[in-house]
Amino acid sequence: MNRRSHTDETSRRHSTAPGCLAALSAAVLLAACTDKPSVTTADTGNTTQPVAVPASNPIGTQTTGMPVTVPATTMPATGPEIPEVPPSIEETKIAWKEGVEAFDAHDYETASGRLQIAAAGRPGDAYVGYLHGLALWKAGHLSEADEALTRSASINGGSIKTWINLARVRMERKDSTGALEAAEQALTLDPGSADALHQRGRALAEGGRTDEALDTLQQARTTAPDNGYIANTLGHLLLTMGRVDEAIPHLEAARDRLPEVAFVRNNLGVAYERKGDLERAAEEYRAAVKAGDSDGKAAASLTRLEPLVGPRIAGDQDQPQEEGTGGDKSSS
Repeated sequence: MNRRSHTDETSRRHSTAPGCLAALSAAVLLAACTDKPSVTTADTGNTTQPVAVPASNPIGTQTTGMPVTVPATTMPATGPEIPEVPPSIEETKIAWKEGVEAFDAHDYETASGRLQIAAAGRPGDAYVGYLHGLALWKAGHLSEADEALTRSASINGGSIKTWINLARVRMERKDSTGALEAAEQALTLDPGSADALHQRGRALAEGGRTDEALDTLQQARTTAPDNGYIANTLGHLLLTMGRVDEAIPHLEAARDRLPEVAFVRNNLGVAYERKGDLERAAEEYRAAVKAGDSDGKAAASLTRLEPLVGPRIAGDQDQPQEEGTGGDKSSS
């Protein structure tokens, strides 16, 4: 992205910016920083995107693997209703077909309801349970998604996608211990999986095991250097550790890969602000607001900075020209 070229007047007007920054507490800046998957808005994200699932798998195609013992959870009453009577074979097939179609159309509420019926008709089919869990997650039914994916993993413990997505769901539920367990199950299947390393690093960071988290996320970043979500998580962790200079290159890489993800732009804005570059911080906050800024942190930061840097004026030739960089929609 091209940066604006400052005129002498602009440089004079902003010469006091570092002094203004000194009055801002690190606590305020870190409170404005977010590291979240774009799942529920994806895309994932969270938000984090779930691993892509082919729609062509026919129902009844059983995926087998080592069964594992997983903890039981309680199904809240807020999600799709469980059929009182098991559906017939024909009803199950129809529900599966309609559920997959709804999932592919990003109608996750409908998909979760139809796939609930399919899962009731095929309780031993790990793949049906897996897709049902993803639909529940994307529809915002986190407790039910946890249960569905846990059940799928108990049928097919050899599915790395199931364990990784279970870790993501548990991170959204603020269950870092459960997320760590799921991520480590995935790593027993593939020790070099960047997605599994990413979720392990997130869980370790949330649990306060910072040094282990940093090492794990650096491994993930080396394994998948083009993954913007991993770059964002690593940069965010370094930022919270006070290592701003080290954080910025990772957050800039995340921005280049995911230019329209609000929390990525906000995190980079926080890093620039802590560095004392208020002009670039304001630009990132503006981009975050434009991209959605669902939690309002970027908007609050921009309100704080604009009295110092001035609002952007339409048609200002000093403004940078936006480049059409493509985003990497890999999983968070």
